Amino acid sequence: MDNPAKLQEELEGYCGLGMFDEALRRISQARRKGDHSLTLDFLRTRILRAAGRFVELRKTAEQLRRQRPEEPEVWVSLADAVRHQDSIQQGRSILLEAERKFPNNPHIKFQLGCYHCQLRDLDKARSYVQAAIRLDESWANVAKEDADLAPLREKS
Repeated sequence: MDNPAKLQEELEGYCGLGMFDEALRRISQARRKGDHSLTLDFLRTRILRAAGRFVELRKTAEQLRRQRPEEPEVWVSLADAVRHQDSIQQGRSILLEAERKFPNNPHIKFQLGCYHCQLRDLDKARSYVQAAIRLDESWANVAKEDADLAPLREKS
């Protein structure tokens, strides 16, 4: 089995160079060596998202949601894939379902803020982003940079 920290560093290096196929190949190698951890699954979703491969991301996220519906990040990944493949409204529906299951998850609240911002419902967007920050202050820094929230920053 690979050292998880070393593997993650290697994957980040490949992604930083835009070598997404190589990163995905390394995940497959780790699986063949017997590592079937949830961490690998989440790394795979992050790589697929970064590569803009939303069809594969959706398939992976749907499979993960069936296997691990108790993991909030699975729902975020699925919503993101659906948003980019179908529509932001359909992605938002998945996030709203996730919010009912995980009412205190700051990432889900933050993503809902982003989606509402893109739909130009700025009051609701602000409310969700503020809720995420109340739950975890680190989201304040993310909010300063997230491209989805640009309309919210422009209005302020």
